[in-house]
Amino acid sequence: MKRSGKSDAKSVPRKVSILGAGPSGFALAADLSSRGTAVLLYSHPEHLRHAQPVLDQGDLLSSWPGVAEERCTKVNITTDMRAAADFSDLMIMTVPSTGQETLLGEMRGLDLSLHTLVAVPGNLFSLLVGETLKIGCVVETNISPYSCRISAGHLQVFGVKSSFNIAAHPPSTLTPRLHSRITSLFSQTLRWSSSVLEVSLSNINGVFHPLMMLLNAGSIEVPPPSRPFLLYSDGLTPAVARAMLAVDRVRLDIGEKMGFDLDGVLETSNRCYDARFASLVELARNSGPHKDLAAPSSLRHRNVEEDVPDLLVCWAGLARKLGLDAGPLEAVVGIAGMMMGRDFWAQGRSLERLHLEGLEEREIVERFGGFGGSGWTGGDDYEKDDGTSDSGVELDN
Repeated sequence: MKRSGKSDAKSVPRKVSILGAGPSGFALAADLSSRGTAVLLYSHPEHLRHAQPVLDQGDLLSSWPGVAEERCTKVNITTDMRAAADFSDLMIMTVPSTGQETLLGEMRGLDLSLHTLVAVPGNLFSLLVGETLKIGCVVETNISPYSCRISAGHLQVFGVKSSFNIAAHPPSTLTPRLHSRITSLFSQTLRWSSSVLEVSLSNINGVFHPLMMLLNAGSIEVPPPSRPFLLYSDGLTPAVARAMLAVDRVRLDIGEKMGFDLDGVLETSNRCYDARFASLVELARNSGPHKDLAAPSSLRHRNVEEDVPDLLVCWAGLARKLGLDAGPLEAVVGIAGMMMGRDFWAQGRSLERLHLEGLEEREIVERFGGFGGSGWTGGDDYEKDDGTSDSGVELDN
């Protein structure tokens, strides 16, 4: 089940803490700042690669699609997690899922029982947390709102999604007021989903990234001498597209078993970018945010090291649990493990690590499926944020 909600600029929260000083974190900071929200951005003290240049130059420089002039944004940065928690009860975590457990360790010992944490993207972070940390509400998105990169204090945004999927876990923690506050954070249309499992299955990075990287390993490790190897334009060939569609078929089959109304990878990408490409190859050749994107210089990149263990491992486990053929997923995870010299089955977000292994098929479908109308059911005529918490206590955010 999906219900859409779009932000009202008048109701944007006054203060937001962003956890993660990478491209997505800085893009969100610049976006929210431009809409009048005060932002405090947390950077882990041992991971200042992107934050330090911004601190040194005093501002974040950014370029955005369709905007002629470069933006200059003052971004307040801290390396103190407690300061970030004290700044706002609304926190957005933008680190890759490979860094989520590091931040989880930094949050231990803090009282976050009245906080809301939005994981962008989530990759089932809320299930990983389990009982280790008490957070008032955990919300997950399937993707980042922005396609962007940052270097030497300059953020380049290649594209801004028009919509993405989102859900709270457990769904009962999402009150009408909280729904309003979260919706107002983003300029995109939010597709509220039945559960975080539906959100995970809507993350098409798991379909796109691993196969494009693995099947083009030679060109990535030894790129052409004359120009950069373009990940999509050069790497998404008809044969690669067929392999991607085989992976996507398993993802869609899982969704059908769970009662989710999932779209195919091409339809999902078209919706995100308001495009109408007829094939994956056409998308790769002509999509503005994708066609000129240079491939990473190494396979040791989040396209493999995040999307394989934290998406495909879970999807394969779900497929097996639901009695489906997980062969295409198992093939990608296996090849990735051999090429990277890692055991992604042991290191990834398996059903066991997500506290799902002990559940029967029926229990997983009942708890997370879309048949019973779980998820947001409050409609879109929600009360706008007036600066109070769900308990009526005045909040400075």
